[in-house]
This record gives sequence, C-alpha cells and structure tokens, in this order.
Amino acid sequence: MTPSRILIIDDDKAVRDSFGAHLEDCGYQIFTAENGRLGLDLFDSKSPDLVLVDLRMPEMDGMQVLEIISRQSPLTPLLVASGTGLIKDAVQALRRGAWDYLLKPIADLSILTHAVTAALEKAQLRKENRAYREHLEQLVEERTEALEKANTNLSQINTRLRQIVETTRSLSFCREVQAFGSLLLEEFGQHMMAAGGSIYLKEETGLRLAHALDQGHAAEFIPFPLPEKSLFQRALLEKQPILVHNIGENKAVLPSGWAGYTDGSALLFPLPDDSGGIAGIMGLHSKTPPPFVDQDREIGTILASYSCEALRAVRASEELRESAARFRKILDTIPTGILIVDAATHEIVYANPSAAGLIGVDPLSITGKACNEVFATMQAGRCPMAMGKETVQAERTLLTMDGREVPVLKTVSRTTLEGRECFMESFIDLTEQIRVEADKEKLETQLRQAQKMEALGTLAGGIAHDFNNILTAVLGYSELGLQDLGPQHPFYTKLQAINHAGSRARALVKQILSFSRMQEQLQAPLKISPILKEVLKLLQSSLPASIRITTAIKADRTVLGDPTQIHQIIMNLCTNAYHAMQMQGGELRVSLEEVAIDAAETPSAVDLPPGPYLCLTVADTGTGINPAIIDRIFDPYFSTKDKSKGTGLGLAVVHGIVKRHGGSITVESKVNAGSCFTVLLPICADTSTENGKQPVSLPRGSEHVLLVDDEKEIVDIGNEMLSRLGYRVTGVVGSLPALELFKTDPFRFDLVITDYNMPGMSGDQMARQMLAIRKELPIIVCTGFSEFFDSQRAQALGIRQTLMKPLTMEALANTVREALASP
Repeated sequence: MTPSRILIIDDDKAVRDSFGAHLEDCGYQIFTAENGRLGLDLFDSKSPDLVLVDLRMPEMDGMQVLEIISRQSPLTPLLVASGTGLIKDAVQALRRGAWDYLLKPIADLSILTHAVTAALEKAQLRKENRAYREHLEQLVEERTEALEKANTNLSQINTRLRQIVETTRSLSFCREVQAFGSLLLEEFGQHMMAAGGSIYLKEETGLRLAHALDQGHAAEFIPFPLPEKSLFQRALLEKQPILVHNIGENKAVLPSGWAGYTDGSALLFPLPDDSGGIAGIMGLHSKTPPPFVDQDREIGTILASYSCEALRAVRASEELRESAARFRKILDTIPTGILIVDAATHEIVYANPSAAGLIGVDPLSITGKACNEVFATMQAGRCPMAMGKETVQAERTLLTMDGREVPVLKTVSRTTLEGRECFMESFIDLTEQIRVEADKEKLETQLRQAQKMEALGTLAGGIAHDFNNILTAVLGYSELGLQDLGPQHPFYTKLQAINHAGSRARALVKQILSFSRMQEQLQAPLKISPILKEVLKLLQSSLPASIRITTAIKADRTVLGDPTQIHQIIMNLCTNAYHAMQMQGGELRVSLEEVAIDAAETPSAVDLPPGPYLCLTVADTGTGINPAIIDRIFDPYFSTKDKSKGTGLGLAVVHGIVKRHGGSITVESKVNAGSCFTVLLPICADTSTENGKQPVSLPRGSEHVLLVDDEKEIVDIGNEMLSRLGYRVTGVVGSLPALELFKTDPFRFDLVITDYNMPGMSGDQMARQMLAIRKELPIIVCTGFSEFFDSQRAQALGIRQTLMKPLTMEALANTVREALASP
C-alpha cells in the first residue's frame, strides 16, 4: 500500500525535522519546505494528501497558503501548527480552509499523529460520499428527465405561449414608458418565476432603471462604460439573450447591479430598437431552484420581441405628449402674447397668460369668445388673414380692458390645431422698446452736450494759458506803478482801476476753468457778502427794466469756500430767476442772513448737523415749477428750457458745489407764483479783520535767481519784481538757452523760476535735467494753465514749489522764500 504523502511548511528547521522524523516513523512519506512559496511549488509538483503549515513565515505566510490550497484543492486536508495562541488567528485560519489547528510547541507528538490520522480519514470519507452522491444524483436526474420531459414539455410551452398573448395585449394599453416597464417586468417575472429582476432603458450616458421587482437592490443608474465581463455588457455587445445557470460557478462573467447577486441563475434579454440598436435590457434573477433553462430563454425571446414593438409605440406616444406639454409650457411662459383663433368662427381657442395680462383679463375668461367680443375695435368676422397672406405683421395700438392704449407688434399666421384651421396671433408689447429708444435719444443728447462741455474745457484751457500770461503784465506793471507813484499821484487811482480790472479778469479765468472742471478748487475762509454785491452789480446792468432787484444782506460772517464757486452759485440761481420772469417781469429778492440749525427743529430735507449757517435766499415771482418735475430739477442734463437756451447743468452744478461746501440747497415753488431757492453754508471762524486785508511787508532776499520764460514781457516783469525784492536776477527767454547757461556753472544760481509751457522743451523737462546735474537745486514752476501738471507731479519730480499765473508781488515773494527755505 502506498504511504500517504504529507507536506510540512515551516520556516523553523527544527520543527520541520522533528515533525518529519516523527511522521516518517509512523509510515508517512514526508516533504518539507521552509516558506510558503516553496511549499506551493511542492504542492503543485508532489500533490500531497495532507498539508501541515505554520502561520508566521517569510515571503508568504500561512494564511495565504491556506487560501490558495483550499481554493485549488478543497478536499485536501489542511492542518495548522502555529506558535500563536490568538483566537482571532485560529478563527481566521479555519475560515481560510484549515481543518484543524494545533498549538506549538507540541509536547506529545502523538497528538500530531492523531490529528493527521483523523484528517486523512475524514478526507477519504468525503471523497467517497461525494462520488456516491454524484452517482445517485446522476441516476435520479436521468430517470426524472426521461419520465417528466415527455409529459410536461408541450403543456408548459402551450401555457406560456397563451400567457404571452395576454401579456402583449395588456402592454398595448400602456401610455407611459414607466408604466410599460413596470408591467413588462412583472409579466416576465411571473412567466419565468423569477425572484428578482430589473428593466433598464438605455440613455446616452448609461442605463436608467425603469422598474425593479426587488426594490432597493438595483442601482438607479449604471454609467457607461459598463464593467468588463458583466452580464449587462455582454447583452449590449452580443444583442442576444444570455442565460447563466449558476452565477457563483460561472467565473467568466461578473454580476451587474446589486452585490447580493452572487449566486443563483440569471436570464437577460436585450430590447432592440428601430435602428438595430438596443433600447434597453431586462434582467431576471432566481436564487431558488429550479434555475432558468433554455426554454425560459426561448419563451422570453418571443415575449421580448412582441414587447419591443409595444415599447416603440409607447415611446412615440409619450414623446408626442411631452412635445405638446413643452410647447404649451413655452406658450404659457414667454413674454409674448399668443392667441389661437378659429379661422372659421373667429372664436378664441387659446390665450396664453401674457396675452391675457396685456389685455387685462383672465385667460379662461376669454377662451371661447369671438375676437370682436374681446377687442372693441375689431369688427365681427374681420381678420387680417382675410387679406390672403400667409403671415401678416404690423404695429398696432391695443386697447386694454381698463382703457389703456398699449403699442404692440402684431403678427398673424396660419396654423392647424387638433384638426381645426386656426390663426395664431402674437403680440409683442413695444412699450419698453419705445422707452429704451427714448432713453437712447436722451443719452445721445447728453453725450453731445458732454462733448460740447469737453470742447469748452479744451478751449478754456487754451484761453487761460494765454490770458494769464497777458494778465501777468497787466497786474505786474500796475502793481509796480502803484508802488512807484504813491496815493497822492493823479494816476494812482487809474492804476488802481487797472489793477482791479486785472484781478477781476483773473477771477473770471478761474471761473471759466472751474465751470469746465479743469482746475482744482481750493477752499479758504471768505466772506460771501462782497461776492454777492459784485454779482448783483453785474446783474443790475443786464436785467430788463421789468425786473427789479431787492436785497437784504444782514450777515457778514465767514465760510470755508472757493470764491469762484460761490460766485457761480449766486450767478446761476439769479440767472434762473431771471429766466422765470423774462416774459412777464417781476421781482428778484436776494437775502443773506445768519441762522442756527437745531437738530430737533431742522426739517429732514436739510440733513445738516446743528450749528451756525449763512442762509442765502434767491426768490422770484416768475412761472414757478411744476410739482411733477420739482424732484428732478437738480438732476444732470434736466432742463425745462429750449435746447438752444439751456444745457441742463446749471442747477446740477449748483447742487454739487453746495454739497462739496458741506451745505444744502432746497426749493419751494408754486405754479404761476414763483420759486424760492435756499442755500445753507456752514460758518467758520472769522480770520479777517473788520477793515479788510491790511498791507503787510513782503519777504525779501539777496539770492541769485535764474528766471526763464518763453515770453520776453514775462521775463522783464518778473525781473523787475524780483529785483525790487532784493534778488539778483538773470532773465533768459526760452528753456534751451537757459539750460545751456545753467550747465556752464550749475552752482551759480540759488534758485530757478521757470514757466511750464514753453516750445522746444517744457519747464518740467528742463527742471528734470537741471536736477540730474544738481539734485538739491530749488526750482519753482509757473503756469497759466496745464491739465498735465500740478503740485503732486511737481513734488514727484523734486520741484520745490508751483506758482499760478498771473504773477503778483505778494505771491512771488512768499513762494520764493518758501522754496529757498524748504530742504
């Protein structure tokens, strides 16, 4: 008798030798391996009857060995001899196929002998029982199949075919794909006696669940690509029914869907579409015997074929209903009004909410009525389509139920609805379009006005530069003449008048630049009453005799402001008052007084903090302001005057100036009774003396000054002014000669005074080159006007001071000392 072969796998040589010697003494043939990998090789080559394996080994441990051998040879006994006594190791080993578990060290090797003998006997019994059972099953199956197949086969087929006829009849009544899928799956399940199943419909990106017999087990969506070797993938690719008798034993496929489908039988039917593709897949599953058989596949194929025809019809019907619903939803939600009118009776068949809303009625209230009953202006039996055209489009005025006239673009075309010839009429409300066009025209007007203002600004800048150069000579020489002659000279008063006129001209240039927003405004303490008197003096000579001026100047306090802008406020308000009385004449009342603002008593329209204020009031007895537009009079470009007489900027500019001065402006008006504008400006500390500005001695010096300008008159007047202040002056006409002179001896001059705008090289460019030679050189740049040069740019270049033309002795003296004193 051939001895049983035993494979011992253990990394401990002493164990291998001990167990091997003992079992050889017991009559067994022994093979040994020092690790799991060598042990598997011996197992494959020697086919032992029993394997004794340790758990803890290098390269491959005993658990892996158990798993591999138990999978390859389930009837081979596997014994574990391990030095670990952990219960979890023993449980894990038994789960992976171990027949017994021995704990090392084994003091009595007879225990090992007993375990080996018992395992081999058990294995032998299993082999004999399995062979016997298989033999009996084969005999039973052969006899059963022979007896039953002939008696039941035809009956089953006939019954199932009758059921198919009934099923296809019930499927034809379905109107929705969801209901169709549910009914189809239920019928298949009954025919095949399936325990579970699902039907999936194919979409662009995957399979969508339509119905499942066992809810909760089938995935709602299976995305493409489907898992390799899955049943669903095979059904899509092969386009043939698939029968799997035992999922657990068939290693060639992977189950699809629920992870619980790991055993039992499966039957899949692809559902073809019109194009030869696949519209969906039906899968059936059974865990209870008998499994699905070939007859189930054949019967199911017949049923699936009939079902596909029904599915196509249901899908077409459902798509038609969905298309109609989408069309109705579009009609119900679009802003265009839609009416469908019967061509024969002119009865309104359908009105969408937009059309009903435009008319001012409920959609259902006009459905069924004739057009002339809804539209008062339409005659009975008349329709634009009577002209014989396929489509008619025209702008019309729609009279609503509440009497409003709405401009619309009406389009009428022929259509068919449920077999009736109809007209489809659409109405597009043009109210917003007309408003947008009006706004566009308004914006274009404002743009043209802005372009005019920009051109005015450019013109003002050019005038300011040249005019300030001229005024430098006028003011400079008149100021020097006043110093030379003294008050007793007969020409002294005449020179004073010239100097005063020059000062007014300088203020006028400043006002022009302010109006065109081309000059930064600097606020300083000032009295309003002198400015007010000057404006009224100018107005008195220009107003017609039909308009009289009355004044009440009761305050002479100081505000923080810009004199040019204060002048602009008064002039604009008085000019508006004049225009309001231009035709019929009247009275212009101007007052100035001090008021106190109390937080508890101040109207909300004023919105000013408590304190003392100067109150300027300009009132007229003219036409007044319409209450409908009084809230808009301070808006930019809003004007009630003819386009040739106003820009719409006057009151907007006044409002902006007042706000920048921390004040408020309000208006009260009655039509044909006049208007009253009230301006409040905060009073600041009075820094002036009662007698006005007192003469002060001007600062003097003895430094050497290089004076540069492109106009000889400016160089001459500047030279004389500086000389009278004690300075040594070298005057040069032009920037290029001045730069060459400076380069010959950069430390000859203590200060450079230069004009900004000069041909060949501007003043800032010359200053940059001089500072590159002598970094600490004090430089003053003078300008009549430049939109590209200001004090910030001068500081960035290292220029000490800037001085605005026209030059005066006081400004020149103070600026020179400041430039020389600053580091």
